[in-house]
Amino acid sequence: MKLALKLPKIDIKLGRFDLGRFFKKSGTGLSVYVTDRFLRVLELSDDRKPLFEPVEEFWEGKSQEEKIKILQRIVASNGLQGKEVVSCISVDEGILKFQRFPASMPKKDLMEAIIWYINNETQQIKEETVYDYYFLEGEEGDRYVRVVVTIAKKKSVEELKDFLLAAGLKPKIIEYEIVSVINYGLINNLPPPFSILYVDYHESLLVQYSRNSIFYNKIDFNYKVFRESRDMAMLDGFLIEVRNQLVINEISNIYLAGAVIADEITLENMMVNLPVLGILDLEYVPSSFFIPYTLSVEGLEG
Repeated sequence: MKLALKLPKIDIKLGRFDLGRFFKKSGTGLSVYVTDRFLRVLELSDDRKPLFEPVEEFWEGKSQEEKIKILQRIVASNGLQGKEVVSCISVDEGILKFQRFPASMPKKDLMEAIIWYINNETQQIKEETVYDYYFLEGEEGDRYVRVVVTIAKKKSVEELKDFLLAAGLKPKIIEYEIVSVINYGLINNLPPPFSILYVDYHESLLVQYSRNSIFYNKIDFNYKVFRESRDMAMLDGFLIEVRNQLVINEISNIYLAGAVIADEITLENMMVNLPVLGILDLEYVPSSFFIPYTLSVEGLEG
């Protein structure tokens, strides 16, 4: 079962958590991943191959108008005008909560409890928010109903939606970045519990998913600066912080993902110093497109 709660005047969802349970071959494989520092655009065919060369554009320091023109140029040159697109907001623009409710609760009471919980969480955020919630698939005899709640700043969602519209695209789904990382594991049948260390140019996320809990943490590490400087003290500090998080959260092994796995020197250091179970490389697509790839697959399948 899946419910998506939409607020008035918000016509796009924050995402879908339990992918794989609602697949329909009628989606769009176009994704746009936007940050303050770069843009990535990817479109996949039904067989998950890119329909054009994946686009990565660094635009740190450029104005919003300049960024819109850059995306407009990419849209025009690849014939993407008017297409539906899947995107996401960054980890800093939202939160994800995991909550359990007694399975014995009547449906009416359960729904009221969920709404009360969401209201309680959103009241602690000073800015106006939008939210969505998802039921995780249970098993017969479960004592609890497991609910995942995503809450995002309404301003961030609206700004991203307007940005995509200004470039000639139609926003279909706006998701939360943490959900995208977890969805990769669900789509590709990683056995739960699984943990993913996603290392991009300017951010690193450690995410763990299990049937009974979800943990995530942003870890400071500017891989782009490290790649240019090869300052091993930077990498050592990052590895120490990751190991601390693994111990604190009782995580025994991780999968590696993101731009960092294309760097043999850094990858070797991580393989030696961290309990790496596997590398989440992407077929046909650069490893830095981990998030856009997941978004594109979600769009194709859902």
